[in-house]
Amino acid sequence: MYRDRAERLPKITDEQWKEVNSFNRDKVEEYLLESTHLSKQSQTQYKSALRQFYYWVHETFGEKKKIYELKKKDFMRFQNMLIRRGMSSNAIKLKRSCVSALNKYLINFYEDEEEFATFRNFVDGVPNPTPNKVYKKIPLSHEEFEQILRVLEEDEQWQIIAALHLMYASACRRSELIQLKKEIVNYSYVKDKEGNDTSYYKTHEVRAKGRGLDGKPRALLFDDKAKQAVLKWLEVRGDDDCPYIFVSKQNGEVKQINVTTVNYWCKEIISDIIGRRVNPHLIRGTRSTHLLLEGKDIKKAQALLGHEDSSTTDKFYDLRDNKDDLSDIF
Repeated sequence: MYRDRAERLPKITDEQWKEVNSFNRDKVEEYLLESTHLSKQSQTQYKSALRQFYYWVHETFGEKKKIYELKKKDFMRFQNMLIRRGMSSNAIKLKRSCVSALNKYLINFYEDEEEFATFRNFVDGVPNPTPNKVYKKIPLSHEEFEQILRVLEEDEQWQIIAALHLMYASACRRSELIQLKKEIVNYSYVKDKEGNDTSYYKTHEVRAKGRGLDGKPRALLFDDKAKQAVLKWLEVRGDDDCPYIFVSKQNGEVKQINVTTVNYWCKEIISDIIGRRVNPHLIRGTRSTHLLLEGKDIKKAQALLGHEDSSTTDKFYDLRDNKDDLSDIF
Protein backbone atom coordinates (compact mmCIF):
# COMPACT_ATOMS: atom_id res chain seq x y z
CA MET A 1 0.00 0.00 0.00
CA TYR A 2 1.43 3.37 -1.03
CA ARG A 3 0.50 6.62 0.65
CA ASP A 4 0.89 10.35 0.14
CA ARG A 5 3.70 11.95 2.08
CA ALA A 6 2.57 13.42 5.39
CA GLU A 7 3.39 16.90 6.55
CA ARG A 8 6.17 16.80 9.14
CA LEU A 9 5.33 17.45 12.75
CA PRO A 10 6.29 21.04 13.50
CA LYS A 11 9.62 21.56 15.21
CA ILE A 12 9.25 22.53 18.86
CA THR A 13 10.95 25.85 19.45
CA ASP A 14 12.92 26.69 22.59
CA GLU A 15 10.08 28.99 23.67
CA GLN A 16 7.50 26.22 23.27
CA TRP A 17 9.77 23.78 25.10
CA LYS A 18 9.83 26.11 28.10
CA GLU A 19 6.05 25.66 28.40
CA VAL A 20 6.52 21.96 29.21
CA ASN A 21 6.68 21.28 32.96
CA SER A 22 10.20 21.44 34.32
CA PHE A 23 10.18 17.85 35.61
CA ASN A 24 9.62 16.36 32.15
CA ARG A 25 12.00 18.85 30.54
CA ASP A 26 14.77 18.04 32.99
CA LYS A 27 14.45 14.28 32.47
CA VAL A 28 14.57 14.63 28.67
CA GLU A 29 17.58 16.94 28.78
CA GLU A 30 19.39 14.74 31.31
CA TYR A 31 18.86 11.69 29.10
CA LEU A 32 20.17 13.49 26.00
CA LEU A 33 23.20 14.74 27.92
CA GLU A 34 24.05 11.26 29.19
CA SER A 35 23.44 9.50 25.85
CA THR A 36 27.02 9.66 24.63
CA HIS A 37 26.43 6.44 22.68
CA LEU A 38 24.27 8.36 20.20
CA SER A 39 25.79 9.88 17.08
CA LYS A 40 25.40 13.60 16.48
CA GLN A 41 22.66 12.95 13.94
CA SER A 42 20.85 10.57 16.32
CA GLN A 43 21.11 13.14 19.11
CA THR A 44 19.34 15.64 16.86
CA GLN A 45 16.62 13.12 15.97
CA TYR A 46 16.08 12.07 19.60
CA LYS A 47 15.93 15.66 20.79
CA SER A 48 13.34 16.54 18.15
CA ALA A 49 11.18 13.45 18.77
CA LEU A 50 11.23 13.76 22.57
CA ARG A 51 10.39 17.44 22.45
CA GLN A 52 7.48 16.74 20.09
CA PHE A 53 6.10 14.00 22.32
CA TYR A 54 6.35 15.89 25.60
CA TYR A 55 4.98 19.07 24.06
CA TRP A 56 2.04 16.97 22.86
CA VAL A 57 1.68 15.65 26.44
CA HIS A 58 1.69 19.26 27.67
CA GLU A 59 -0.99 20.33 25.17
CA THR A 60 -3.14 17.22 25.64
CA PHE A 61 -3.03 16.65 29.40
CA GLY A 62 -1.90 20.00 30.77
CA GLU A 63 1.32 21.08 32.41
CA LYS A 64 0.97 18.94 35.54
CA LYS A 65 1.14 15.48 33.88
CA LYS A 66 4.54 13.98 34.65
CA ILE A 67 6.43 11.22 32.90
CA TYR A 68 5.81 8.62 35.60
CA GLU A 69 2.04 9.23 35.33
CA LEU A 70 1.86 8.36 31.63
CA LYS A 71 0.21 5.08 30.63
CA LYS A 72 0.05 2.90 27.53
CA LYS A 73 -3.30 4.35 26.52
CA ASP A 74 -1.73 7.84 26.53
CA PHE A 75 1.00 6.79 24.14
CA MET A 76 -1.57 4.99 21.99
CA ARG A 77 -3.38 8.32 21.57
CA PHE A 78 -0.14 9.97 20.45
CA GLN A 79 0.64 7.17 18.00
CA ASN A 80 -2.90 7.24 16.58
CA MET A 81 -2.56 10.98 16.06
CA LEU A 82 0.58 10.35 13.99
CA ILE A 83 -1.19 7.64 11.97
CA ARG A 84 -4.13 9.95 11.23
CA ARG A 85 -1.68 12.57 9.98
CA GLY A 86 -0.47 10.02 7.43
CA MET A 87 3.00 9.63 8.93
CA SER A 88 4.97 6.64 7.63
CA SER A 89 5.29 3.55 9.78
CA ASN A 90 9.08 3.98 9.79
CA ALA A 91 8.83 7.56 11.06
CA ILE A 92 6.45 6.46 13.80
CA LYS A 93 8.81 3.64 14.79
CA LEU A 94 11.61 6.18 15.18
CA LYS A 95 9.50 8.25 17.57
CA ARG A 96 8.54 5.09 19.47
CA SER A 97 12.23 4.19 19.82
CA CYS A 98 13.14 7.63 21.16
CA VAL A 99 10.41 7.68 23.80
CA SER A 100 11.04 4.05 24.73
CA ALA A 101 14.79 4.67 25.13
CA LEU A 102 14.11 7.49 27.60
CA ASN A 103 11.71 5.24 29.53
CA LYS A 104 14.35 2.49 29.79
CA TYR A 105 16.89 5.04 31.02
CA LEU A 106 14.50 6.22 33.75
CA ILE A 107 13.63 2.66 34.82
CA ASN A 108 17.32 1.81 35.03
CA PHE A 109 18.55 4.86 36.92
CA TYR A 110 15.51 5.94 38.95
CA GLU A 111 14.19 2.56 40.12
CA ASP A 112 14.96 3.41 43.77
CA GLU A 113 13.01 6.68 43.71
CA GLU A 114 9.47 6.54 45.03
CA GLU A 115 7.99 8.40 42.05
CA PHE A 116 9.24 5.72 39.65
CA ALA A 117 8.55 2.69 41.87
CA THR A 118 5.66 1.52 39.67
CA PHE A 119 6.78 3.18 36.42
CA ARG A 120 6.72 0.97 33.33
CA ASN A 121 7.81 1.52 29.76
CA PHE A 122 4.46 2.71 28.41
CA VAL A 123 5.58 2.21 24.79
CA ASP A 124 5.75 -1.55 25.37
CA GLY A 125 2.43 -3.18 24.65
CA VAL A 126 1.34 -0.52 22.18
CA PRO A 127 1.29 -2.32 18.80
CA ASN A 128 3.62 -1.12 16.09
CA PRO A 129 1.84 0.61 13.19
CA THR A 130 1.08 -1.46 10.11
CA PRO A 131 4.05 -1.17 7.72
CA ASN A 132 3.45 0.94 4.64
CA LYS A 133 5.47 2.10 1.67
CA VAL A 134 5.88 5.76 0.83
CA TYR A 135 6.63 5.24 -2.85
CA LYS A 136 7.89 2.59 -5.21
CA LYS A 137 11.67 2.78 -5.47
CA ILE A 138 12.56 2.69 -9.15
CA PRO A 139 16.28 3.18 -9.84
CA LEU A 140 17.37 5.89 -12.23
CA SER A 141 18.04 4.59 -15.71
CA HIS A 142 21.29 5.55 -17.42
CA GLU A 143 19.20 7.74 -19.76
CA GLU A 144 17.59 9.56 -16.83
CA PHE A 145 20.97 10.07 -15.21
CA GLU A 146 22.36 11.61 -18.41
CA GLN A 147 19.24 13.77 -18.79
CA ILE A 148 19.72 15.15 -15.28
CA LEU A 149 23.37 15.95 -15.94
CA ARG A 150 22.55 17.58 -19.29
CA VAL A 151 19.93 19.92 -17.81
CA LEU A 152 22.12 20.78 -14.81
CA GLU A 153 24.96 21.62 -17.19
CA GLU A 154 22.68 23.87 -19.25
CA ASP A 155 21.75 25.65 -16.01
CA GLU A 156 25.42 25.78 -14.93
CA GLN A 157 24.65 24.01 -11.66
CA TRP A 158 28.24 22.87 -11.25
CA GLN A 159 28.06 22.18 -7.52
CA ILE A 160 25.04 19.89 -7.92
CA ILE A 161 26.71 18.14 -10.86
CA ALA A 162 29.77 17.44 -8.70
CA ALA A 163 27.55 16.17 -5.88
CA LEU A 164 25.58 13.90 -8.20
CA HIS A 165 28.73 12.38 -9.72
CA LEU A 166 30.23 11.75 -6.27
CA MET A 167 27.00 10.34 -4.83
CA TYR A 168 26.67 7.95 -7.74
CA ALA A 169 30.32 6.88 -8.03
CA SER A 170 30.84 6.33 -4.31
CA ALA A 171 27.25 5.33 -3.40
CA CYS A 172 27.75 7.50 -0.34
CA ARG A 173 25.25 8.71 2.20
CA ARG A 174 24.40 12.43 2.18
CA SER A 175 26.05 12.85 5.60
CA GLU A 176 29.25 11.38 4.14
CA LEU A 177 29.09 13.53 1.01
CA ILE A 178 29.12 16.83 2.86
CA GLN A 179 32.29 15.85 4.77
CA LEU A 180 34.41 15.58 1.63
CA LYS A 181 37.25 18.08 1.35
CA LYS A 182 38.75 19.87 -1.64
CA GLU A 183 42.03 18.02 -1.16
CA ILE A 184 40.65 14.85 -2.80
CA VAL A 185 41.23 16.33 -6.28
CA ASN A 186 44.97 16.09 -5.57
CA TYR A 187 44.87 12.40 -4.69
CA SER A 188 46.43 9.75 -6.94
CA TYR A 189 44.87 6.54 -8.18
CA VAL A 190 44.61 3.70 -5.69
CA LYS A 191 47.33 1.08 -6.28
CA ASP A 192 46.51 -2.60 -6.79
CA LYS A 193 48.34 -5.45 -5.04
CA GLU A 194 51.13 -5.34 -7.63
CA GLY A 195 51.64 -1.61 -7.13
CA ASN A 196 50.00 -0.59 -10.41
CA ASP A 197 47.49 2.23 -10.77
CA THR A 198 43.81 1.32 -10.74
CA SER A 199 41.15 3.52 -12.34
CA TYR A 200 39.68 4.93 -9.14
CA TYR A 201 40.55 7.12 -6.16
CA LYS A 202 39.98 6.86 -2.42
CA THR A 203 38.99 9.83 -0.26
CA HIS A 204 40.16 10.72 3.22
CA GLU A 205 38.14 9.03 5.97
CA VAL A 206 34.69 10.39 6.72
CA ARG A 207 32.37 9.64 9.60
CA ALA A 208 29.88 6.98 8.51
CA LYS A 209 26.88 5.60 10.40
CA GLY A 210 27.74 4.15 13.77
CA ARG A 211 27.37 4.63 17.49
CA GLY A 212 28.94 7.55 19.32
CA LEU A 213 30.22 10.89 18.11
CA ASP A 214 32.99 9.36 16.01
CA GLY A 215 30.80 6.78 14.31
CA LYS A 216 32.46 4.33 11.96
CA PRO A 217 35.19 5.96 9.84
CA ARG A 218 35.44 4.91 6.19
CA ALA A 219 36.90 6.19 2.95
CA LEU A 220 34.82 6.59 -0.21
CA LEU A 221 35.77 5.53 -3.73
CA PHE A 222 35.28 7.74 -6.79
CA ASP A 223 36.22 7.84 -10.46
CA ASP A 224 37.62 10.30 -13.00
CA LYS A 225 34.16 11.60 -13.96
CA ALA A 226 33.53 12.61 -10.37
CA LYS A 227 37.00 14.13 -10.05
CA GLN A 228 36.56 16.24 -13.18
CA ALA A 229 33.14 17.42 -11.99
CA VAL A 230 34.62 18.51 -8.66
CA LEU A 231 37.50 20.30 -10.41
CA LYS A 232 34.99 22.20 -12.58
CA TRP A 233 32.97 23.23 -9.52
CA LEU A 234 36.06 24.38 -7.62
CA GLU A 235 37.20 26.40 -10.64
CA VAL A 236 33.85 28.19 -10.81
CA ARG A 237 33.74 28.63 -7.02
CA GLY A 238 37.13 30.33 -6.84
CA ASP A 239 39.45 30.66 -3.87
CA ASP A 240 38.21 30.69 -0.28
CA ASP A 241 39.31 29.33 3.09
CA CYS A 242 36.62 26.65 3.50
CA PRO A 243 38.18 23.17 3.13
CA TYR A 244 34.95 21.43 2.14
CA ILE A 245 33.81 20.78 -1.43
CA PHE A 246 30.14 21.51 -0.93
CA VAL A 247 29.39 24.92 0.49
CA SER A 248 26.89 27.72 0.77
CA LYS A 249 27.70 31.41 0.63
CA GLN A 250 25.95 33.76 3.02
CA ASN A 251 26.88 37.37 3.70
CA GLY A 252 30.23 36.80 2.04
CA GLU A 253 31.01 33.81 4.28
CA VAL A 254 31.61 30.37 2.75
CA LYS A 255 30.39 27.49 4.94
CA GLN A 256 30.03 23.72 4.69
CA ILE A 257 26.47 22.73 3.74
CA ASN A 258 24.30 20.39 5.79
CA VAL A 259 22.27 17.38 4.67
CA THR A 260 19.16 19.54 4.25
CA THR A 261 20.80 21.17 1.24
CA VAL A 262 21.42 17.78 -0.38
CA ASN A 263 17.77 16.88 0.23
CA TYR A 264 16.73 20.16 -1.40
CA TRP A 265 18.85 19.53 -4.49
CA CYS A 266 17.23 16.13 -4.95
CA LYS A 267 13.65 17.09 -4.12
CA GLU A 268 13.36 20.51 -5.77
CA ILE A 269 15.85 20.38 -8.65
CA ILE A 270 16.75 16.83 -9.71
CA SER A 271 13.21 15.45 -9.22
CA ASP A 272 11.79 18.28 -11.31
CA ILE A 273 14.07 17.44 -14.25
CA ILE A 274 12.81 13.87 -14.72
CA GLY A 275 9.32 14.33 -13.31
CA ARG A 276 9.50 11.82 -10.47
CA ARG A 277 10.72 11.69 -6.92
CA VAL A 278 14.47 11.41 -6.40
CA ASN A 279 16.24 11.44 -3.03
CA PRO A 280 19.81 10.64 -1.92
CA HIS A 281 18.81 7.08 -0.96
CA LEU A 282 17.52 6.45 -4.48
CA ILE A 283 20.82 7.56 -6.01
CA ARG A 284 22.61 5.19 -3.64
CA GLY A 285 20.22 2.40 -4.56
CA THR A 286 20.63 3.20 -8.26
CA ARG A 287 24.38 2.71 -8.04
CA SER A 288 24.11 -0.67 -6.30
CA THR A 289 21.37 -1.82 -8.67
CA HIS A 290 23.42 -0.88 -11.73
CA LEU A 291 26.34 -2.91 -10.35
CA LEU A 292 24.13 -5.95 -9.85
CA LEU A 293 22.60 -5.57 -13.32
CA GLU A 294 26.14 -5.59 -14.70
CA GLY A 295 26.66 -8.96 -13.03
CA LYS A 296 28.87 -7.74 -10.19
CA ASP A 297 28.86 -9.72 -6.96
CA ILE A 298 26.59 -8.33 -4.24
CA LYS A 299 29.60 -8.37 -1.88
CA LYS A 300 31.21 -5.67 -4.04
CA ALA A 301 28.09 -3.55 -3.86
CA GLN A 302 28.05 -4.14 -0.09
CA ALA A 303 31.66 -2.95 0.22
CA LEU A 304 31.01 0.17 -1.87
CA LEU A 305 27.94 1.11 0.17
CA GLY A 306 29.72 0.48 3.48
CA HIS A 307 27.28 -2.14 4.79
CA GLU A 308 28.39 -4.62 7.43
CA ASP A 309 26.25 -7.35 5.92
CA SER A 310 25.17 -8.03 2.34
CA SER A 311 21.62 -8.73 3.55
CA THR A 312 21.18 -4.98 4.07
CA THR A 313 22.33 -4.34 0.51
CA ASP A 314 19.97 -7.01 -0.79
CA LYS A 315 16.95 -5.84 1.21
CA PHE A 316 17.16 -2.09 0.70
CA TYR A 317 19.47 -1.37 -2.24
CA ASP A 318 18.75 -4.07 -4.82
CA LEU A 319 15.98 -2.40 -6.82
CA ARG A 320 15.93 -4.81 -9.76
CA ASP A 321 12.44 -5.58 -11.10
CA ASN A 322 13.20 -9.25 -11.58
CA LYS A 323 15.06 -9.99 -8.33
CA ASP A 324 12.21 -12.25 -7.17
CA ASP A 325 11.55 -13.86 -10.56
CA LEU A 326 11.57 -17.65 -10.07
CA SER A 327 10.58 -18.65 -13.61
CA ASP A 328 14.07 -19.86 -14.48
CA ILE A 329 14.09 -22.54 -11.78
CA PHE A 330 11.27 -24.62 -13.33
